[in-house]
Amino acid sequence: MAIQRIDTGGFVMNAELSGPAGAPVVCLNHCFAADHGYWDAHLPALEGFRVLRYDTRGHGDSDAPPGPYTLEMLADDVARLCDVLGVDRVHFCGVSLGGQIAQTFALNHPQRVASLTIVNSTCEYSAEQAQQWRARAELAQRGGMQAVHDALLARWFTDEAAQRKIPGYRYMDAVLRRFTADSFSAASEAMCGLDTTARLAQIAVPSMVVATSDDPGASPEVSRKMARLIPDCELHWLEPASHLASLEHPERFNDLLRSFLKKQLS
Repeated sequence: MAIQRIDTGGFVMNAELSGPAGAPVVCLNHCFAADHGYWDAHLPALEGFRVLRYDTRGHGDSDAPPGPYTLEMLADDVARLCDVLGVDRVHFCGVSLGGQIAQTFALNHPQRVASLTIVNSTCEYSAEQAQQWRARAELAQRGGMQAVHDALLARWFTDEAAQRKIPGYRYMDAVLRRFTADSFSAASEAMCGLDTTARLAQIAVPSMVVATSDDPGASPEVSRKMARLIPDCELHWLEPASHLASLEHPERFNDLLRSFLKKQLS
């Protein structure tokens, strides 16, 4: 199936389901401000799987209803998309905001998850971190996306990646320019409501956390906590990188993801 706009019941999502029929399904959820194109460089890791990738509510070509959004809302969007496509269970992989949605999906729809991969994400925000996101959203509302563009790219990539303008940097630069201030505010509120820490022990599927020591959005202490609290969880470090390590090191991330998923089929 080529990329399609799919009505999930009054809400239209931009999604693609590709790969051999009958193969296990890997569901991919991109980071804040991105779209399904985030995963282009990672598709080689998923040969032999069926791949579901989509644009989160308010992102890409999916509908952007007025906010605020919640993580529960965004996780339920995925469940409805799977219903429409006839997908019962998925190996869910999410980056940053996508990792927050992945956790919420695994907790609220446990019967639909075969494994969980959480990349450069977190299970909690302090009051200060939440206020920082709300301040960025207010700045975007006042000055447009150009008011936050450079600061966000500086959080997401190392100086070296920015100077070399690696493909992942160029991709995020482009999608961020297309993002809207309203969607920024709506998705920021979803992240500000994050707090899965007390429930992580309920995740009953094999899991993997991929983290970075210098991640400004997910501290190494929180990454270790997540890996410790999820009962069956691997922890891998992907560095040097900033917040979007998989885009800085796509081949190394692909090796991690391929190896983890193959173990789930053995």
